[in-house]
Amino acid sequence: MAAAVGFTEADIQRVAGPRSFGRGLDYLDSVADLEISDSRITAMVYGSHRYRVTLTAGDGQLAGSCTCPHSQEGFFCKHCVATGLAVLELGDDLPVQLQARQARETSLRSWLESMSKKELVAELLDLISDDPDLRRHFELRAAAEHADAPAIRLAVRELIMVTRYIDYDQAWDYANDVGKAADAIGSLIDAGGAAQAIGIAREAIALLTEAFESVDDSSGGIGDSAYQLLAVHLRACQTAPPDPVSLADYLAGLLLNDSYGFAPDLADYADLLDETGTARIRQRIAAAFSASPNDYRARGLMEDILEVEGDVDALVAFYASKLDDSGQAHLRIARVLDGADRVGEALGWAERGLREAIRPDNQLVDYLADRYSADGRTDDVLALRRSRFEAERTLLHYQALRRAAVDCGTWAADRAAALARLREDAHATPVRGYFNWAWAGPVLVNALIDDGDLGAAWTAVTTGPAKATATHDQRLRLADAVAATRPADALQLYLSAIEPLRSQTGDNTYQQVARLLLSARGCHERLGTIAEFNRYLAVLRADQKRKRNLMKILDANGL
Repeated sequence: MAAAVGFTEADIQRVAGPRSFGRGLDYLDSVADLEISDSRITAMVYGSHRYRVTLTAGDGQLAGSCTCPHSQEGFFCKHCVATGLAVLELGDDLPVQLQARQARETSLRSWLESMSKKELVAELLDLISDDPDLRRHFELRAAAEHADAPAIRLAVRELIMVTRYIDYDQAWDYANDVGKAADAIGSLIDAGGAAQAIGIAREAIALLTEAFESVDDSSGGIGDSAYQLLAVHLRACQTAPPDPVSLADYLAGLLLNDSYGFAPDLADYADLLDETGTARIRQRIAAAFSASPNDYRARGLMEDILEVEGDVDALVAFYASKLDDSGQAHLRIARVLDGADRVGEALGWAERGLREAIRPDNQLVDYLADRYSADGRTDDVLALRRSRFEAERTLLHYQALRRAAVDCGTWAADRAAALARLREDAHATPVRGYFNWAWAGPVLVNALIDDGDLGAAWTAVTTGPAKATATHDQRLRLADAVAATRPADALQLYLSAIEPLRSQTGDNTYQQVARLLLSARGCHERLGTIAEFNRYLAVLRADQKRKRNLMKILDANGL
């Protein structure tokens, strides 16, 4: 039976994955209109919406497509699973269904071939009168064949205009409609109506921009279809070139009003715009920037134009018009000047950024350090790194200070001073406010571990200033670092970390328990007390035996 359709239940599980396969089981009773042929299987599956499924199998490969969003993103969805399982459930009835299908196709073909053209047209008109989608398909074909621009404009409006909210499940159907609209405009171009196609494409783009207020495009499918409209507009312009200035005005409007991340690429229109169109776009963008210098669209477009034109002084003035308190704009200016071999000015702007910034960006600091180092100014590098560490005592700045002090031969003294400041910080109670919710424990512990001074790190965590403030992750990181030399100490940290996890569930927790147990076993092996570990593990397994996934994970790890 499986050979007749080219796949088995195991094949469905393999291509779908456990999640989609499990969910597909719930949709077996929702499969309808099942059609089976030698080359493919089609069905309708009813869930939150009606979905059309197509399955193909050949050369040992099973593939499926569905109109649901999950399938449109490239997955073998639950609706495909349900359809495949529904076919397999036919069992011995499958060959009979295949024969019946072939007989129906033969009979249908014979009947259609016996009809006159007039009779076929009557049948088709009767059919499309009850199916709006099919009617629109043939209307578009007819309009394109006769270069009927008004009919295509009307059809495009019907396809793109939104009269109700389009939710996530309906988004792919709407994106397909936008694609059909683009294809219809393309057919008009092919039929000799490129000039009319330009206007229709622009109207379609405007309608889609307006529709974005009423769609859920989380999957990005509608945004992708927008580029089909932009592409067909470009093709229409290439076929029937419009006035460069009017084209420039249209493109500038799109660029300046784009709120959804799709806009034309001016490079595609370069030959159509020529010098007059290009100048017009620059004029429009410059005027918009002058009127609203803080508008992010106008500012970004102005920056793009200045970069293309390569006017260094204009670009420096542009960045200087909006300096920030992190020194990022100063750094951009320095890099622009570097590119023009104006290195003295570049350094001056970077140093100004360091002076004026409330919290200098690390890239600006690194830029200055690299410049000083290249000029042999190692003392200035060290002074810079000392200053930044004092201002922001982070591991990153500690590491940078270490590199600079080693180069100057002063690391012993600088390290002592830096650790003294970090010990003061470690005594302080951390303030977990809105801006430091990701606080990762006292920097002292991380610095000592990074230095390889594990004895001092252990003292800091167990009896020293960081005893009360060291985080769980820091303690485990330290345990991993000292496990080879202090297995008894590391073992206590591993076991204490396991205890609170006993009352928790979830595969992530179970994986963490397994990792801790493996580390604890390594410590027992070094101590020669593996029998003690085995007793501990047996008690833990007995206590947690109802957690089946935990037992599976422990078994998989040899525990």
